[in-house]
Amino acid sequence: MKPFVTIRLFTFAVWCLYASSATAQSDSIPKEFFGLHIHRADQGTAWPSVPFGSWRLWDAYVTWADIEPTRGTWNFSRLDRDVALAEQHKVEILLPLANTPTWASARPNEASSYKPGNASEPANMDDWRRYVRTVGERYKGRIRHYEIWNEPNLKSHYSGTISKVVDLACEAYKILKSIDPQNQVVSPAASTGATDHVEYLDRFLASGGKNCVDIVAHHFYVTRYDPEALVPIIRDVRKVMNKNGVSEKPLWNTETGWRFGNDDGSPDHQMVHKYKKISADDTSFMFKAFALSKAEGVDRFYWYSWDNPYGLGLIDAKSGKPKRVVRQWHDAVDRLLGASQVHCSQNRHNWSCTFVRKNGTRDEVSWSE
Repeated sequence: MKPFVTIRLFTFAVWCLYASSATAQSDSIPKEFFGLHIHRADQGTAWPSVPFGSWRLWDAYVTWADIEPTRGTWNFSRLDRDVALAEQHKVEILLPLANTPTWASARPNEASSYKPGNASEPANMDDWRRYVRTVGERYKGRIRHYEIWNEPNLKSHYSGTISKVVDLACEAYKILKSIDPQNQVVSPAASTGATDHVEYLDRFLASGGKNCVDIVAHHFYVTRYDPEALVPIIRDVRKVMNKNGVSEKPLWNTETGWRFGNDDGSPDHQMVHKYKKISADDTSFMFKAFALSKAEGVDRFYWYSWDNPYGLGLIDAKSGKPKRVVRQWHDAVDRLLGASQVHCSQNRHNWSCTFVRKNGTRDEVSWSE
């Protein structure tokens, strides 16, 4: 059943809490909270028409396997263009360091989500060190956020052990900090695409990973459900962070998206047929995703993606025109950018989020599942 949503804006002095509530967040929401994935920004995709402040370069063809296809042969042309675009539009880059080239792979013939050997750890740690240092020195002062690998709990993305990925993170941490102490290392983000995602994070942190990251990341995919399903997963992750003594570190959702139908009538790719198809008529869907995440302590939310052609994109795959749902992004950012004291609560099937907008007025959004 499509949820009935009411949205009201008013100033009020007293707010009655529902039975179950999340912790209020008093810090204001910066532009960087609203993140995107753009796959082909330098090769045909027009710069997004939505306001956002951070850009995660995954599926943007700038992994290790892309920029060092053979040992010692570097191709930075695409990454250089992306960095220049980000600077032009005043957007921060998050660069995942991942995908071992076949020539450097410990298992070069092993299948992966990309090319053979990409999911394996490198056979020689010195190759990893050289890769990290080369990238870190080239983009010193221009890229400050580096994420170690992508979805390592999925074997098609990473087939090595947790101890190996901890080693990769710790080596990268030492190198990147030596290049620029202001560099920030983001933990490997486990995906909800496998049932062990919270356990994987727990094991990574407990195995020494907590000492080699500045930011904890997770991929909070709930593609078969509405945004309310994010809440218990975020809480489980925060419990693991608290258990491992890193509750003070920022928590980033570095990849999440939903299936929005194509406005041009073209069929979605079969890979997303199992996902719930979100109606553009649910006009507060994106607001709910952003607000619920912020209220639960998520500091960045990287939406996947702007130009994904398989059904998770925010533009039509054929025309490149923004889908109707993009209007929701504008509305959500208009409401939440600079907002503070974001607090969301639940009473059975009824939800409500309150917050103070940047102009000082208090806002409330309430809805029923």
